[in-house]
Amino acid sequence: MLLIYTIKITPRLKYIMQYVFDEQLGVPYKIINDEQEFLKDSSATKIVYSKNNIGNCLHFFSADLLFEKDIKELTITVDKINDTIVLFRHDKKDALGFDVFAAVFYLLSRYEEYLNKPTDKFGNFDFGNSILYQQHCLHTPIVEQWINMLKEVLMKNFPLLQFKKTQPQFALSFDIDVAYEYNNRSVARTVGGIAKKILQLNFSALKSQLLTLAHLKTDAFDTYNYIFSKIKTNKAIFFFNMGKYGRYDKNPSYKNKKFKQLILKIAEKNNVGLHPSYASNSNYNLIAIEKKQLEEIIKIKITSSRQHYLKLKLPETYEQLIQNQIEQDYTLGYHDIYGFRAGTCNSFLFFNLEKNETTNLRLLPFAIMEGTLDDVMKLDVNASKKIISDLIGEVCRSNGLFIPLWHNSTLNTKNRWEIFEYMLTEIERRKMKNLFD
Repeated sequence: MLLIYTIKITPRLKYIMQYVFDEQLGVPYKIINDEQEFLKDSSATKIVYSKNNIGNCLHFFSADLLFEKDIKELTITVDKINDTIVLFRHDKKDALGFDVFAAVFYLLSRYEEYLNKPTDKFGNFDFGNSILYQQHCLHTPIVEQWINMLKEVLMKNFPLLQFKKTQPQFALSFDIDVAYEYNNRSVARTVGGIAKKILQLNFSALKSQLLTLAHLKTDAFDTYNYIFSKIKTNKAIFFFNMGKYGRYDKNPSYKNKKFKQLILKIAEKNNVGLHPSYASNSNYNLIAIEKKQLEEIIKIKITSSRQHYLKLKLPETYEQLIQNQIEQDYTLGYHDIYGFRAGTCNSFLFFNLEKNETTNLRLLPFAIMEGTLDDVMKLDVNASKKIISDLIGEVCRSNGLFIPLWHNSTLNTKNRWEIFEYMLTEIERRKMKNLFD
């Protein structure tokens, strides 16, 4: 048992100690804020987390962050320790030279996303505002590196302390934004699409649509058999957009027979989650409706989600998911760049900074979206492969969780196939464990 002394036990402090010592290190611990009780305890494994040391114990100097309740602009000292970027660096003599607990909390709580900084064109937090991006370490699971620094100090001072063993994992995920390019649309959408192509003199696309509708050409977005043939027995998770047709929501109606059959087929061997519609971000009542529609099709309670267009406003979006009994969310990542948005390649519980409380919603960050490499960064196949290999390598070194984001609609070109299959080969080569097994 590790005994931790601190001057005040707060919701923020309890959250981060549970994450660091329970979830990540697997070390039983107890927090005490009574100085006399702490000093009288005969335990050999004791640490102090405060501005001043007591009892000549292993001391970790504390910043103010975990003892506050408000949300405000912070002055964060950034530096390097042994070539590792650290936050909340200080000049006090202690075990690490920076406040590892405040640093981890700052990233996991997404503190910077509450500060009303400029957003991207979809109203999402712009990665350019991220302290990790600005410090050129967005592509590194820095939280795991910090916790490993803490672990090394603890091992050195408490050789008998036992830590849990972990292994790298992966979770294949697919967003079904547009289930079919041309098939299974309503008559109005089909006729409208044909008319639009004629007016625009887009005869190549018109020919493709007519051949698809005549079943002389496979629907370009119907890549499901290909996906199943490549992932083999690996269970994956598929997120379905059930929203009513609109500018950003393009799936068939939930009443469409073929669409329902597709969802059922996928649900037979895979996990299914909700992809809340773009429209649900301005009308939260839609989440409950869309979730119910999906549950009625597969006859299973939906507990997982990922936001369409990665629409995320803190804490409102997550609070709405919690109210609708969503237990795991896979939204945390970026559209325009790859990497670890919260600095970690492991899942963690959402901490609501406005309410100052830990929730039961588990966040599972993704590391890379396929469209980022091709559509945004305009990278070729070899450069894309290297980035994926590097990300998987980072996750394996941290014994974390690698989550890529793919779309059925993109796996219809040779380049994308090649990158997708390379990723699967790398996962297999490194003997990563499937999260869903």
